[in-house]
Amino acid sequence: MANKENILIVAGEPSGDLQASFLVKSFSDIAPEIHFWGFGGEKMRQVGVETIVDVEKLAVMGLFDVIKEIPRFRKYMKDLIEQTKIRRPIGAILVDYPGFNLRLAKKLKTLDIPIGYYISPQFWAWASWRVSKVKNYVDKMVCILPFEPDFYRKHNIDVDFVGHPFIDTVKPELSENEFRKKFGINGDFIVFLPGSRKKEIVRLLPEMLKTYEIIESAKKLIAVIAEAPGTNEIISKILKENDAPSEIKTVEDFTYSAMSYAKAGIIASGSATIEALICGLPAIVVYRVDSISWAIGKYFINVPHIALANLVANERIYPEFIQKFTPNILAENFLKILDDKNIQAKMKDKSLSAKSKLGKGNSPSKAAKIFEKLFMKQF
Repeated sequence: MANKENILIVAGEPSGDLQASFLVKSFSDIAPEIHFWGFGGEKMRQVGVETIVDVEKLAVMGLFDVIKEIPRFRKYMKDLIEQTKIRRPIGAILVDYPGFNLRLAKKLKTLDIPIGYYISPQFWAWASWRVSKVKNYVDKMVCILPFEPDFYRKHNIDVDFVGHPFIDTVKPELSENEFRKKFGINGDFIVFLPGSRKKEIVRLLPEMLKTYEIIESAKKLIAVIAEAPGTNEIISKILKENDAPSEIKTVEDFTYSAMSYAKAGIIASGSATIEALICGLPAIVVYRVDSISWAIGKYFINVPHIALANLVANERIYPEFIQKFTPNILAENFLKILDDKNIQAKMKDKSLSAKSKLGKGNSPSKAAKIFEKLFMKQF
């Protein structure tokens, strides 16, 4: 019976940690006797997951970082496989993080462990040849974006769409009056989301601050920086180094209030664009990686948009500025949004239409039932 009591779950980034925690909570409602263990962070620990490596040790960004960390990740893999042989889980749930998780899937397959994948890697965006690894090693792919199932079905992969978990979670934490009172905000304000990884923030936040200087000289607006969990220290350091004006405020744990009540925003490309779409926030999207990673990666990109929100909408709701941009270019385009109520209204209308494609909610529960069926059918 020992091998029927646990499930391996692996998340490698803060966003995966959060979504995995929702999934584990839903799974535990169905089968409370199951013990979850694997790689994760504080959110997963809060729902009872035994984490043997923390996500803070797993997040890397850019080609050079990956190469440098190969020996460490090989050790993590070796230790994980050893623990898997000892614990004999009834199944494994791999959450995004394809660089590690697909290598893990190959090894788990030799141990005859059913493998479910939650939150698809972006194979539809670049290097789509890697989808063969999913076909060879993954028993069930569970997707959260509406265009993903067709991609996997074309490759004869067993796939289900459960909707995006943000539909349930992205909503203002406070009323607008409560939010403004708490942070001392009067009048119109704009919001910046510089990302959740240190290197993202280092590359993007200084550009956002310079952009704000240009915007503020044309319009007297307060700027709010919405901090992802664990980023306060690096953001404070950058604000100090750039002698940021007092009109800039930082907000942690109230991101969705900031996005819901801001006049417009500048957002790092990633899941935050989906949050913006749900909040109806007019915005522009920015992103930058190291020059070598970009020089290599751009040849593998095969989608018309970089921002997830634009891919969901199947049109460019949010202007994208990727890799090569200046504060003057960002400010010029951002001011166009601020100055034109028709542009703002059109963005909000298109966001609402795209939001309807993200499902009707309760996606972690739907995913949990799919994985429970996958893992339990062997008994």
